[in-house]
Amino acid sequence: MTGITQRVGVAAFVAATLLLTGACSKDDAKKSADPAKAAGENRSAPAEPAVVTLTPVDKATGVDPGAPVKIAVGGGKVSEVKVTNASGETVDGALSGDSWKPKVPFMYGGKYTVTATATNAENKPTTANAAFTVLNPTQAATATFMPDADATVGVGQPVSITFDQPVKNRKAVQEAIKVTATPAVEGAWHWFGNSRVDWRPKEYWPTGTQVKVDLNLRGVDLGGGVMSKQFKSFGFKIADTKRIAVVDANAHTMTVSENDQVVKTIPITAGEDPKYTTWNGIMVMEERYPTLDMNSQTVGLGNEYDQKAVPYAMRITESGTFLHANTWTTVNPFGNANTSHGCVSMTLENAKWMYERSIRGDIVQVKGNDEKPVAADNGYGAWNLTWEQWTAGN
Repeated sequence: MTGITQRVGVAAFVAATLLLTGACSKDDAKKSADPAKAAGENRSAPAEPAVVTLTPVDKATGVDPGAPVKIAVGGGKVSEVKVTNASGETVDGALSGDSWKPKVPFMYGGKYTVTATATNAENKPTTANAAFTVLNPTQAATATFMPDADATVGVGQPVSITFDQPVKNRKAVQEAIKVTATPAVEGAWHWFGNSRVDWRPKEYWPTGTQVKVDLNLRGVDLGGGVMSKQFKSFGFKIADTKRIAVVDANAHTMTVSENDQVVKTIPITAGEDPKYTTWNGIMVMEERYPTLDMNSQTVGLGNEYDQKAVPYAMRITESGTFLHANTWTTVNPFGNANTSHGCVSMTLENAKWMYERSIRGDIVQVKGNDEKPVAADNGYGAWNLTWEQWTAGN
C-alpha cells in the first residue's frame, strides 16, 4: 500500500508541474509577442521628398523683367530662395508665399539663376535650379523728367515726364509712376499728346513740401511693341517762399509777392499790340540764364532782332517768352508802353533783382489780353486748366 501511494503522489506532482509549466509558457509567449506586434503596427513609412517646380523653367528666355519667380512645392514648404546674376552676385529680393520678387526689376537681356530649397515633413531638403534670360526688347523708350533730382523749386512746378517714343498704354504708365508728397496733397496726371504726362497738385504746392517720385517703368509695355527702360527714384523740395509775379500788360507793371506779401512793383514793357502781344495766363519759370543770345528766327519772327548776351533771361514759355533786361532801348518804355516782341522786359537793375530772387517753378501770371491765352503745354501751363479739365486728361 505504501508503494502504490507513493507512485500516485509522484504522478500527481509531475502532472501538476507540467500543467503549471504549460500555463506559464503560454502567458510568457503572449507577453513577448505583443510588443513586437505593436512596434510593427506603429512604424510609419518615410516621408516622401518635397517636389519643387520653378517658373521660369530652366533655360527659359524672354522673361518679363518685373515678373516674380514662382516656387510651387508639393509635400513640403519653401525654406530658401537665392537668385544670382551672370556675375554670380546675389540679387536682392523678397519671398512672399510661393513667389520671390526682385527688389529692382531684372535687367533687359540679363541672365539669372534661381536656386530654391524646400523641406518635407521630416525637414529633409530638396533643391531645384533654373537658369533663365530676361527679354531684350527691340524698342525701348527712355523718359526724361523735371524737375531735376534734389532741386528746390517754386510752388508752381509740376512733375513732368516726357518719353522719346509714343505711349499707347497710358494707364500702365500712370500706375507705374508714384508721386509721394510730405505733407500729402491731392494731385493727378494729365497727358499732353502721346509722349508727355504731367502731375500737379490741385492747388499750388504748400511751401516746404518734400516730394518723391518713383519711376517704376522698367518692363512696362508702352504699347506698339515699345517697352520702357527706367527704374529710378528722385526727390525734390518746394521752396519755403511762395513767389508769384503778376504782370499787368495794360498798366505796364509787374508786381512781385512773396508768401502773399507784395515786395516790389517793377515797371515793365510787354509785347506790342496786336502783333506781338504777350501770352496771357499763368506760366511757370522754366529756365534762368545770366546771359542769353536771342534771335528772332528761333521763334519764327524772321529777322526782327538778333540780340547777343541779353542779361538775366528767365524763360516762362517753351515758345520763347522770357523775362529779361533790356539794355539796348533808346527810349524808356518801362511803365509807359508795350514795345517788345512778346517778352516782358525791364531795366538792368530790376531784372537783376528779379533774377537773383527767382527759381524754377515760380509763378508768373500775365494779365491784360484775354484774347491770347497761353496753351497748357506751352511750358508748364498746367494752372490754366481747371481741376475738372486737368483730371479729365488722365
